[in-house]
Amino acid sequence: MPGVLGCDREEGSAYAVGAEGDSSMSAHYYVGDVFDVMAELPDNSVDLILTSPPFLALRSYLPADHPDKGKEIGSEANPAEFVDTLLALSAEWRRLLAPHGSIAVELGDTFSGSGGAGGDYADTGLREGQPKFDGSARRIVTDGGLRASANKRGVREQTGSYEKGGNGWPLAKSLALVPEAYRLALAYGINPHTGETSPAGRWRVRNVIRWVRPNPPVGALGDKFRPATSEMVVAAVAGDRYFDLDAVREPHQGARDRAPVQVTTNHGGNKESRNDHGEAFYNAGNPAGAPPLDWWKISPTGFSGAHYAVWPPELCVTPIKAMCPERVCTECGEPSRRITEQEYVPLDNRTANRTGVRVGHYSGDGPKPKGSNRLGVSMETIGWTDCGHNAYRPGVVLDPFAGTGTTLMVATGHGRDAIGIDIDERNADLARERIGELFLTVEERKGIA
Repeated sequence: MPGVLGCDREEGSAYAVGAEGDSSMSAHYYVGDVFDVMAELPDNSVDLILTSPPFLALRSYLPADHPDKGKEIGSEANPAEFVDTLLALSAEWRRLLAPHGSIAVELGDTFSGSGGAGGDYADTGLREGQPKFDGSARRIVTDGGLRASANKRGVREQTGSYEKGGNGWPLAKSLALVPEAYRLALAYGINPHTGETSPAGRWRVRNVIRWVRPNPPVGALGDKFRPATSEMVVAAVAGDRYFDLDAVREPHQGARDRAPVQVTTNHGGNKESRNDHGEAFYNAGNPAGAPPLDWWKISPTGFSGAHYAVWPPELCVTPIKAMCPERVCTECGEPSRRITEQEYVPLDNRTANRTGVRVGHYSGDGPKPKGSNRLGVSMETIGWTDCGHNAYRPGVVLDPFAGTGTTLMVATGHGRDAIGIDIDERNADLARERIGELFLTVEERKGIA
């Protein structure tokens, strides 16, 4: 059985300590094709993959003369091929993830015909300052052949203008439902467009988080409502993945956040539960707060650098704190998990009024608790599991499409190590500005021969 670590650290402090006592966090940024770079990373080396891949047929990020232009993701001919690419990525993510790991992947959708995605487009159907999409609808096979990751994605030949319609697309003006197709593929292990088996296998889809932008660009509306959301799918392979809900709880808003626990009866309109001794008690609320909902209202944040789709840091905080452990054993691979204890505490009117707990008079069969005729139940953190090997590494967050490094910046700021990958070398310079030379190491990867 694992032991218990003390719980004397301050909230938000850097908890992870390496096997040799190094408590500094680090971030590594690799410039290169995402498949080539991931192939060099070891198995089971990442605890959380938090990313937003390029959306299908939304924009061209690389210049036309870039040597890796043909490898740019998002230039697939249709949604089916794009889902194939996402599943090839997911197959690599499954290899890289530790057994307790999770993925959190934000995707926007695409309209068939002309248009943009995610509500971030102007009346031209494009983001402000965005060139018209010039990806290719035709694949060619290079001398090296197709990728071994079985995504059918070879190097694409640039053929000029690109139309999001025709074979493999829904009717013009219809959403392609790419996020839904990807989630179905994760859950059922097949590409729903083709029926082919997914190289990523089957996953447990745990949540779909709706990112709500309170004031998105109006864009071209026509006969539709103003788009203001995109979706982040949270999935894992293991049934006992690492997840620390107490790390991300929010301040209580009132009695509705404190549903009574155990068997509930109704006495004079007051909801009541009983502990093992028959004493009536009421939920005093978790001291860490209420659990977050599955939609997050977060305003997009700008960045002075030349990048078109910068994540707000707030969007990364909750996934990292909840799904990336602060420390993982290098011997057995087990993360250190929170240990909580349920405690019964006396409640008086002042406590009840302060917490918003709905209380009633004690009506149990056992002895009346001293000093109060009401009891509350509270969950307290008493420590953290310890496997006993005394060899730990910090938790690791991977962003395979790191852009300007928002994920890396938030991860290191919350005591985790981070790895970023991006095909555009210009983004590495922007990431240096955000994270700083002291914490960020940048390497260029040309891929495996």
